[in-house]
Amino acid sequence: MHSNREADRSSQSSLRGVALITGAATLALSGYEMIRSAAASVFLAHYPASRLPEALVMVPIAMFVLTWLFSIVLRRIGPGATFMVTLMGSGLIMSLTAWGIRRGVPGTPFFMYIFAQAYIVIIVEQAWAFINSRLKPAQGKRWNGMIIAVSTLGSIAGGIVTGRLSVSAGSERMIVIAAALTIIAVFPVQRGFRLSGTKHVRDERKTAGLGDHFAWDLLRNNATIRRLALMVTAQQSVSVLLDIAFHRALQSAMPLQDPRTAFLGYFWAGVNLFSLVLQLGLCPFLLSRVSLRRIHGAVPILYGAAALAAVAFPLLPVLGFAFFLSKTVDYSVFRAAKEVLYIPLSFTGRYRAKMTVDALIYRSTKGVMSGLLSLAGRVAGVLPLRLYPILVVLLCGGWNRATRDLPEPDHPPGSERIDHKIQEHQNGRHGGGGRGG
Repeated sequence: MHSNREADRSSQSSLRGVALITGAATLALSGYEMIRSAAASVFLAHYPASRLPEALVMVPIAMFVLTWLFSIVLRRIGPGATFMVTLMGSGLIMSLTAWGIRRGVPGTPFFMYIFAQAYIVIIVEQAWAFINSRLKPAQGKRWNGMIIAVSTLGSIAGGIVTGRLSVSAGSERMIVIAAALTIIAVFPVQRGFRLSGTKHVRDERKTAGLGDHFAWDLLRNNATIRRLALMVTAQQSVSVLLDIAFHRALQSAMPLQDPRTAFLGYFWAGVNLFSLVLQLGLCPFLLSRVSLRRIHGAVPILYGAAALAAVAFPLLPVLGFAFFLSKTVDYSVFRAAKEVLYIPLSFTGRYRAKMTVDALIYRSTKGVMSGLLSLAGRVAGVLPLRLYPILVVLLCGGWNRATRDLPEPDHPPGSERIDHKIQEHQNGRHGGGGRGG
C-alpha cells in the first residue's frame, strides 16, 4: 500500500513537471513565431529570395556547433541547467541581433535568419527529451497530442501578435519581444525539473571522441534511431523544397516588407490553429487505434498528393496549400507519433541521439538540400518553380519505404537489446552512466 502511494506521488510529480516544461515550450514557441516571420521578412528586405538557399546551407554548421556545445554542457551541468542556459543564451543573442539590424550592422539579417532556423530546435528537443523521460509509451500515446496542442496555443498567439503589431511596431521590435518570452521560459523549466526530481541528473558517460558527443554508435546500431534519422531526413528535404517554392511565389506577389511580415504572421497562425485541431481531434484517435508504422507510412503519401497538385498548378495558392499541409501534419500527427518512439530508449538515446537526429540531422538536411539547390541554380540559372514539387513527389516515395518494418515501442525488437548492450559496454568502459532524466 505504501509503495502504491509513493508511486502515485511520483507519477503526479512527473505529470506536473511535464506540464511546466510544456508551459516553457509554449512561451518559447510563441517567441519563435514572431522571430520566424520577422527574420524571413527582414532577410527578404535585404536580399533576393534566390539567396535563401545560401543562408540555409549555413544552418548545418550552426547546428553542428550548437549540438556539440549542448553535449558538452549537458555532461557538465545536467539537463535542467543546460535547458536554462540555452533559453537565456538564445534570448540574449536575439536581442543583440535586433540591435544590429537597427544599427545597420552588415550581415546581421543573414545571421538572424540562420539563428532563427537553429535555436528553436535545440530548445524544443530538450523539452521533448524531458517529457519522453517522464512518460511511458502508453502515456505518450495518450498525452502527446495534448502536449503539442498546448504548446501550439503559444505559436498561434505569437503568429496573431506578429500579424497585428509588425506593421506598427516594426519587424525588429518583434524580435525583441521574442527574446523576452524565451528568457521568461527559464522559470517554468527550473520549477519543472525540481518537481520531477531530475534537477541534478546528468549523463555521466565520458566522451572518448567527437562521435560520442553525437551518439553515432546508437545511430549505427539502433534500428529505431536509424529509421527516425531516415524519416527526418526525408521530411526536412520535403519541407525545404516547399518552403523555397512558397517564398519565391510570395516575394513576387508581396514585395513590401512589413505587409509581408503581417501576412506571414497570419499564415503561421493559421498553420498552428489547424495543427491544434489535428492535435486535439485526430492525434488521440490515431495513436490509440492505428499502429505507428501505418501512421508514419501515410504521412508521405499525403504530402506527395499535395505536391502533385502543385506540379500541375505551380501557383502561390497551390504552393501555399502544400506548404501549409506539410507544416500542419508535421506539427501534429508526425511529431506526436515520432516522439513515442523515443520513450523506451536510454538516457543517451533520449538526449544525445535525439539531439543528433531531431536537431543536427533535422536542420542539416535543410541546409544540404538548400546547398544542392543553390549549386544547381548557379549552374542552370533560376530553377523552374514546378521542379520543387516534382522533387517532393520523388522524395515521398522513398520516405514511405523507410517506414516499413518500423518497430513499435510497446514491443521493441532485437535492436533495442543492441542499444542496451552498447550502453552496458560503454558504461563499463567509461565508468558508468545510467538512464536518468
